[in-house]
Amino acid sequence: MSLLFACAAALQAFQAVQPPAAPEKCTLEGRVVNAATGEPLNKTSVVLLRADGPKTAAGLPQAFSTATDANGRFAMKDIDPGGYRLRVSRSGFVTTEYGARRLTGTGTTLPLASGREVKDIAVRLTPHGVVAGRILDEDGEPVTSVTVQVLKMQYANGKKQLQTNGSATTNDLGEYRVFGMAPGKYYVSATLQAITEASLIAVDRSVTPRPQENYVPTYYPGTSEAPGAVPVEIVAGSPTRGIDMTLAKRRTFSVKGRVTPAGMLAILSPRSLSGPLSLRMVRLDPKGEFEIQGVAPGAYSLSSSARVGSKTYSASMPLEVASANVEGVNLAIGPGFAVSGRLRVDGETKEDLAKVQVRLQAREMNMGTVLGAMGSAMAGGTPGESSGKLEQDLTFRLEDVSADRYDLRVTGLPDGFYVKSVHSGETDVMVSGLDVVGGAQEPLAIVVSPQAGLVSGSVQNSRTQQPEPDAVVVLVPQEKERREVGAYYQQAAAGRDGTFTFKNLPPGAYKVYAWEDVESGAWMDADFMKPLESMGEAVTLKEGAKETVQVKAIAAEQK
Repeated sequence: MSLLFACAAALQAFQAVQPPAAPEKCTLEGRVVNAATGEPLNKTSVVLLRADGPKTAAGLPQAFSTATDANGRFAMKDIDPGGYRLRVSRSGFVTTEYGARRLTGTGTTLPLASGREVKDIAVRLTPHGVVAGRILDEDGEPVTSVTVQVLKMQYANGKKQLQTNGSATTNDLGEYRVFGMAPGKYYVSATLQAITEASLIAVDRSVTPRPQENYVPTYYPGTSEAPGAVPVEIVAGSPTRGIDMTLAKRRTFSVKGRVTPAGMLAILSPRSLSGPLSLRMVRLDPKGEFEIQGVAPGAYSLSSSARVGSKTYSASMPLEVASANVEGVNLAIGPGFAVSGRLRVDGETKEDLAKVQVRLQAREMNMGTVLGAMGSAMAGGTPGESSGKLEQDLTFRLEDVSADRYDLRVTGLPDGFYVKSVHSGETDVMVSGLDVVGGAQEPLAIVVSPQAGLVSGSVQNSRTQQPEPDAVVVLVPQEKERREVGAYYQQAAAGRDGTFTFKNLPPGAYKVYAWEDVESGAWMDADFMKPLESMGEAVTLKEGAKETVQVKAIAAEQK
């Protein structure tokens, strides 16, 4: 018996030192059909995207792909175990994720355990919609090169705004056709872009002054004001035709001024990114002077760029056009301003802060910000953003920062840290933002703390009381001054077991909400959130605190 026990012990010891068996690969099979007819769809692209685990060297999720056959079937093999999202796309159909509650929504996560074989995936693709029509002038003649945009009310920075979902340009018959649209209600706009050969290379020398009116962005059925627009219903697989418009004319004005040093172009653009995009460009004369005609009343940004020494710089400025011509505008181009400061840790830490960066992000990304950052983009930067690493003594200095209002972000902090305060002189800029203006900037004093809070918990389905996987969970700040700042919100997707975690949180009052499905950014809209106040779970965090909450998912039909 002693020999038997000895052999058994030796076997156990041998097994103990053996490396664990490699996880078995997975397989996946399914079918894609037309949601309208039930017919199988061949030549459909099927992409499996890793929702967890390591990313590629480029920072992208691991992905596997295949295509459907004549019977609409697809099959994949040698898939690493993990959680995945399945994305399906085909020309003429709306790209769809498996399990999505909305056509353009995020799908559910497919859990592929080691060696699992999934054979019953069914995806229904919805045929895309088309909107078509003609654009005419006041004489009933077709207008070519008109930009037609299909717009939808969507959330941006917590506000419902008209966002472009598709566009096309009219041909010589004034015809346009916008395809690839998901079914739904949209607004249609037509804009005659004032970027012509004459405006770019010629100076107006007309004997008779041109009339002080011009075509302005026009919304269907023919109004120049967004509130008067009528929505158009785009249906799946059926063209919506006859969406014709006559371009509207309005009293317009001119903008005259000078850009120094002289570059090539002066660019006038709407300050808001909401609604149709309309640009007006004119060439600067040798003295840098310009005149932009046909400008409708509104809020604009004037932008230009010029070569200064060995560098290209850009600049922009806000401009209001009301009820008269605007003259004497001066736009100065040159190096931006320097923003410097120091980071201090409140308390003791042994963490390495070498990867910490200080970033300034323009609070309002309007067309002036984008166009005024052309020099930064050409130099490899990000429009509307300046960033820099900390020195060994925790100081930093950002060069060539354009005049604007910025939100300050500190990235690369170790887990458990949060930004406690940011001051410019006596001014707290955490909520109000940093105004970068002419002259010397007060050094920034940034204080970070290793005593960040943490909120974790789970989401339950309000009907079944079971865990709600893939629920959208959002941590909403309750202090009024924080509700307007996106950095104080956190969003997460519940795991397959319905759990979630929010970390690196500053102290304060919060509510945790969870939705089966919700439009991104809706939680920053006070009107959207008001009827849902009682559906969030309140939590108050002190420094270093760890709190746990359980929240019920708001059903899709309750939104």
